[in-house]
Amino acid sequence: MIIFFERHRRLIVILLLLAKFSFGLFAMIGDAAIVDEIAHIPAGYSYMAYSDYRLNPEHPPLLKDLAGLPLLALDVDFPKDHISWTTDVNGQWESGWHFLYHYGNDADQILFFARLPLLMLSILFGALIYIFTRKFFSTTSALLATFFYTLSPNFLAHSHLVTTDMGIATAIFLALASFAWFIRHPSYLTLFWATLGLAVAHITKFSSVLLIPFYFGILFILLVVQKNSPTLGHLGQNIKSIFWKKFWIYAFSYVVIMAGSILIVWIFYTLHTINFPAEKQIELINVSIPNAPDFVRNILVEMSKNKILQPLAQYILGVAMVFNRVSGGNTTFFFGQVTNQSFPLYFPASYLLKTPLAFLILLFLSILALSKDIIVSGLKDRAFKIRSLWKKLSDYLSSHITELIFFLFILYYSYISVTGNLNLGIRHLFPILPLIYILVSKKTSDILIFLTSKRTKRLGKYILALLLVWFASSTINTAPNFLSYHNEIIGGGQNAYKYFTDSNVDWGQDLKRLNTWLAKHPEVENLKLDYFGGGEPRYYLCARYYDEDGQLIKSSAGYNCENSVYQKWEVDRGPTKGWIAVSVTFLQNAQWYHKLLGQPDYDWLRDQEPYAKIGNSIFVYWVR
Repeated sequence: MIIFFERHRRLIVILLLLAKFSFGLFAMIGDAAIVDEIAHIPAGYSYMAYSDYRLNPEHPPLLKDLAGLPLLALDVDFPKDHISWTTDVNGQWESGWHFLYHYGNDADQILFFARLPLLMLSILFGALIYIFTRKFFSTTSALLATFFYTLSPNFLAHSHLVTTDMGIATAIFLALASFAWFIRHPSYLTLFWATLGLAVAHITKFSSVLLIPFYFGILFILLVVQKNSPTLGHLGQNIKSIFWKKFWIYAFSYVVIMAGSILIVWIFYTLHTINFPAEKQIELINVSIPNAPDFVRNILVEMSKNKILQPLAQYILGVAMVFNRVSGGNTTFFFGQVTNQSFPLYFPASYLLKTPLAFLILLFLSILALSKDIIVSGLKDRAFKIRSLWKKLSDYLSSHITELIFFLFILYYSYISVTGNLNLGIRHLFPILPLIYILVSKKTSDILIFLTSKRTKRLGKYILALLLVWFASSTINTAPNFLSYHNEIIGGGQNAYKYFTDSNVDWGQDLKRLNTWLAKHPEVENLKLDYFGGGEPRYYLCARYYDEDGQLIKSSAGYNCENSVYQKWEVDRGPTKGWIAVSVTFLQNAQWYHKLLGQPDYDWLRDQEPYAKIGNSIFVYWVR
């Protein structure tokens, strides 16, 4: 099997990437706009068209730039004359609704071309996983890791969406891989790539700030444990002490990586704030971080007035907005409970239920194999001594630094996620999922090598092949409903609503599929719809109003739904009869608002069996 992988590695990688592209394109065309795209797409277009950063400052610009760039070639009308742009502070949502649906633009065309660069980025990420894993470990490890990534239903669900989740997974992998490569092969060139890798992460998503203390921790571990000192040009050549030579080289490297990455961030943000009025930025600062200390706001305001410091003020504002957002929490449905606080088991349960069982089995076997290696190694060294343990640790670090960096980041990021205050879906674990794929693939490859000299090698290969087929079939069977994918433990995505909502199940992606379903069911003459998402039901189901001059009325009031099947519905209107469709996020989250505020609930609907489930996220009921 290993020989087969080596001979056909290029063909296998190409086929895997083509499969990912095909699945992604299929889902991209069928998915309606999800919630976050309403803010990200107009922001990306405005950055590219106007070099103005007034929209969506709580996320760095890189991914939105990619989405906005193709839109420059389209004939679109941006709501620059609307109050959401001219007057509102961060009017990203209203700008998005008007840009996509109310200003006469082709929403599906905008979605397609905005999403296409993100889909291509996900393909590039697959190639990078293969290239780096092969360099770090082996061809078999690289092919397995690429297989798990390209056919992961979770990554397929998000690869084409204009959000930050897929992008930050790519950026953090690049940052960690380039950092590990620098540690393994220290030079000024690899130091530059490590600096650039961190900078790319910084302009992708603000969670990249977690890498700042992490890099420090890794270098500190190497300083204490590593036996020999690395060499970096002529740096530290006159220092005789190995410890102080290491200290000087690692301290210098850390400062260069941090300072260099901030310099790149400043350059990048400068390009986005060329036409950004200081008074608009000051409004953003005062409104967006009301809980920040006065001296912090005052410093940012003064920085905004200085054209050189204005870009850094915008970056720092974004970081502050994220911390403010995290402290506020979010409404979360989890295993029948709804709260605005976090659940410590939310992310472990998300991973357990949204990861294909075949991979969970391989993960379990890898942990068993690693545990066996540790136990066997301990038994060989019966005369346990601290000095002996220290030597083993030092030797291990010298040859396994990449595994250590990946493994420690998985633990570090998992701890931050579990103890954090935001439960927004498995997408928030994306930065560590590729690292888990790589480490499991590495251990699986090691097991295959071990089995080549054993009688059980054929059985081992058959078991692995069976698990890979099972993994692939899980993805194929769930297409195109990747977002709502859940494994066999709970009976698949059709039961996902019982345990999760929001981006784990329902982000509004199935509105266009509901429209397709309605076209096939003419008996539904009137549908009450309570929809959660970034789509606009009236855009797909209603006609438009025009003024006396034949000009489109560019507002949310510009729709004529009199002869439409569509009727807007909300839970506070109480029980009803006839056809009603409800997004599962609203269906389940209504419980929280009922308990907390005494608002109406969907309890009269929740216990009924749906007439149809549209992509597992919109339930259609016939109430007699």
